[in-house]
Amino acid sequence: MANDIKTSADRMAGCESFFIALDENTDLSDTTRLAVFIRGVDKAFTVNEELLAMQSLKGTTTGKDIFNEVQKVFTSFGLPRSKLVRVCTDGVPSMVGLRKGFIGILNEKATELNVQKDDLIVLHCIIHQQNLCSKSIRLQNVMNVVVKTINFIRSRRLNHRQLKAFFGELSAEYDDVT
Repeated sequence: MANDIKTSADRMAGCESFFIALDENTDLSDTTRLAVFIRGVDKAFTVNEELLAMQSLKGTTTGKDIFNEVQKVFTSFGLPRSKLVRVCTDGVPSMVGLRKGFIGILNEKATELNVQKDDLIVLHCIIHQQNLCSKSIRLQNVMNVVVKTINFIRSRRLNHRQLKAFFGELSAEYDDVT
């Protein structure tokens, strides 16, 4: 397992850019855990995702505490802060507070940490954003187009045979439309 973590860290350190997602939760023993996820993109545009660390927060869980734990993770894995382009957090004040939250402290110390503050994208409560987005999308409209397209292809034998041959050339996961 240690080798896997080392390999993951090396792979992430070699990325052109990366983003982190942070989530803070309390387990059954009342210990607060900070999960640090990372997604990196290398020169070949290969995307790698990992649970980088699970840190225990003792005592308080202020923005400063979270910031210090994240800095420990960056240091222990040798991640260059200059390649950090996005941060995603839950919406609690200790994460998103503009003065004392993790994001506020990160913005305040960006220059000293070599983080490109102007290019840094900050997201919070991504689940809530996805939920709102899913409510605004009318899936029935999409399904109508898909059903019409499939019916059109299936009703014309030549088109259907050509599509199946095309799927075969691509080594597609599916070889037909149904």
